[in-house]
Amino acid sequence: MQEKSITLRVKRNMLSLGWSFTTPNSITGMKGSCIVIPCTFTYSISQPADLKVAWYLYQSNGYPSVYEERRNVISKYQGITSLMPSVREGNCSLKIERLDMSHNQDRLYPWVDKNPITSYHSLGHSFNDKTCQLIVSDQAQEPQLSIIGILRVGEESTITCSVRHTCASAPPKLILNGIPATNVIGDTLVSDWIWERTAEHTWAVKEEDQSVRCTVRYRGGQEATSELKLNVECPYDQITMTERLIEVTEGVAKSVVCSVSYKCRKNKPSFGWNFEDLQSYLKTKFISNNTYETLSNLTFIGSLGDNGKPLNGTATFLTGETSDSAILHIKKYERPIDPHENDTLYVQAVKVPFRFNALTRSCVVIPCSLPYQEVPITCDIWSKKTGDTIFYHNAQSKVIDHFKGHKKMSHGDCSLEIDDIRPFDNGPFCFHAEIGHERHKYNNSCVFIVMKASPEKPVMTPVPAEVDAGLTINVSCSVAHTCASHPPVFSWNVPNITSKVQSTMTTPGVWETTSTITFIAAGGDGVMSLTCTAVYWLDKQRASTVQLTVKGSSSWPLIAAVSAISLIVIIIAAGIGVVFYRRR
Repeated sequence: MQEKSITLRVKRNMLSLGWSFTTPNSITGMKGSCIVIPCTFTYSISQPADLKVAWYLYQSNGYPSVYEERRNVISKYQGITSLMPSVREGNCSLKIERLDMSHNQDRLYPWVDKNPITSYHSLGHSFNDKTCQLIVSDQAQEPQLSIIGILRVGEESTITCSVRHTCASAPPKLILNGIPATNVIGDTLVSDWIWERTAEHTWAVKEEDQSVRCTVRYRGGQEATSELKLNVECPYDQITMTERLIEVTEGVAKSVVCSVSYKCRKNKPSFGWNFEDLQSYLKTKFISNNTYETLSNLTFIGSLGDNGKPLNGTATFLTGETSDSAILHIKKYERPIDPHENDTLYVQAVKVPFRFNALTRSCVVIPCSLPYQEVPITCDIWSKKTGDTIFYHNAQSKVIDHFKGHKKMSHGDCSLEIDDIRPFDNGPFCFHAEIGHERHKYNNSCVFIVMKASPEKPVMTPVPAEVDAGLTINVSCSVAHTCASHPPVFSWNVPNITSKVQSTMTTPGVWETTSTITFIAAGGDGVMSLTCTAVYWLDKQRASTVQLTVKGSSSWPLIAAVSAISLIVIIIAAGIGVVFYRRR
């Protein structure tokens, strides 16, 4: 809230004296400071050459002098009053130095005549309506703070602090705190003998700039402070993707990076992608001048159904978000041509699929069966086709670190189980064997893992669209998976009477796990949602939901229970009657 005051200038005619003057009705100044009472005069006839100007204090009797060349001035104005130049130009303004509270409410008036004021008073005239009232304050008003433009980190902005005063020779001091600055001070005349002192500062806005304070300090020791909260904005640039067209083979992981630069450490964004269950990590670095850059590195795994879709990356800040996208080009995995496939060197072949699907972070069993061996195999080995990188070996010391402790052979065949399979563990994985001290290789022994980032939705058996309340319903929920040692765990959103889970192998390395429940449709008329959630090994999950309308009240179970109790009572009563009859 800002207060504004208007000083009224009043023209006073001196009747038959031939002159008039103009002064404000009142004027306000600070204790200890100086003040000038604006005054101008005009003559209706030619102005006397030897004209003298005097100022007096209004009283009900007498006319004590405040300023007069050849007369003593009353004590409280002694040595602190003077005329402003120039009388010849019609200026009768009075300057008072070092205002005191004893001057408060004093009424002063000028005398602009060649004759002494006694001649006028002797006629019985009063100067009450021709005075200017002095108002002396000992309370400093708060300075006014304002900002030019919008505060953005890294950009220049200007702030001003201003206060009005009445003493050009001894203006108040303005002090700005809260921002590093060298103030530019200036005074502007806003009206007759009223100045506005302004401290202006331009600086490069920083994230740490929270508020600015301006203190005004007057000559009499009065102080006042204003504080302004700085709502500093943290701008950010548009997010950018490193690639506009992402070409990748189905099930093969690819690193996709998007980055954004921004101001303010506190404005670190969160990143989101329009595909679920994908791994990503953030990396932030300081560039310079309150500027930071954060990048999101996404491990993208696509399927053929994603071909032609956009991959969107979004950075969300405190005050908004920015997005960018790339187009996905997904090609099908084709079995590579093996120049040695028909070599007589490998006279035997193992039975493995050339490609196999696996859910990342879960486990997978690569099905593998061996041809008949007259001599038993000494060591099972899974490695690259060249055999130099070993993924599984009976001796763990020969396995590369990334695969130690995560892979094991199934009993009775050459199947390989991989636990917590990673996005880049595509292989190909090739089976070798040692018989004695000789390495044996096989035709068609390599399998490529096609990764899936998200599991398939569970498949639920159909339920009626409408059921009566209290009806018993059986429903099943099934998922296919490749992890027999850790099958998915099911949960339902309804209490059930019975629950059964069973697993069967549908094809080598693929199992189907089914959860079957029996529940009672409860509640009155309305739509009921039935949800089955399958939680896979290491916590990836998918859910399926069906809706059915439950009609009627749910009192049937209570009626059935009451009927059953009644029947039991009747049977018991009948039994007692039989016993009684026999005794009789």
